Amino acid sequence: MISLWAILSEEDVEAYASGLVLPSYLAYLRLEPFRFAAQSPNREGREPLKLIYAGQGRVEDYFLKPEEHATAMIEAVCPGMDVSAIRVPEDDATWSWAAGGDQGPSLRIYFSPRTPALGIEGDAPSTDEAYVSLSRGHIFLGRAMVEAYVEAWLGQLKIAAEAVRFEFSQASAGVDFVAAHFGGQLLLDDEAMVDDLLRFVGLSEALRGVVALAQGGCEPRLAEGCEIGEQGLYLNLSVEAEM
Repeated sequence: MISLWAILSEEDVEAYASGLVLPSYLAYLRLEPFRFAAQSPNREGREPLKLIYAGQGRVEDYFLKPEEHATAMIEAVCPGMDVSAIRVPEDDATWSWAAGGDQGPSLRIYFSPRTPALGIEGDAPSTDEAYVSLSRGHIFLGRAMVEAYVEAWLGQLKIAAEAVRFEFSQASAGVDFVAAHFGGQLLLDDEAMVDDLLRFVGLSEALRGVVALAQGGCEPRLAEGCEIGEQGLYLNLSVEAEM
């Protein structure tokens, strides 16, 4: 599964608000400085953001509901993105905000690709990039290959991927990535995503050969003890047939 989120600062929310077509009762009022610290607690991930407009003798609240504004706000900070190719959660948390943190006050808006797989068949890699090993009991996917897979997803969604920082996280058993206005996580937690990644790095044929040698007793899967580190990913290769 690949999950993504747009990252908006307080200034980004203000910039988005400046382009809204507002109801007539807000005419001639100015937008007050937007602060996440002034928002209600974000418990369900679907609470609206409150904008405050003020003028001489008047104060009015205006609410941004996620179901009405989430996609447009993603597009505002990721211009050029193919928003028709993404899905914003409808029955789960759509966004969350924090008044502090590593990136300062910010809003995350969650989304995912509509298609479950890239479907790209790569050429067979060199063994220092990726390999299948029955005797070692694992499939190795080098860091550069995994990063290229994530970047291919970003390219398919038309998200500018300059200056993306990657972290291969043992804690999450996945790959975290972040840039100026978006972040995400790659988790190899389902067979379809594993198959798609192996196809992308060019290991599908090698794996089919190993499966044939083991009489169908091989299955790549992330499991307890799988190593994730700076060199890349090691997927456990379970073997039922005797060597």
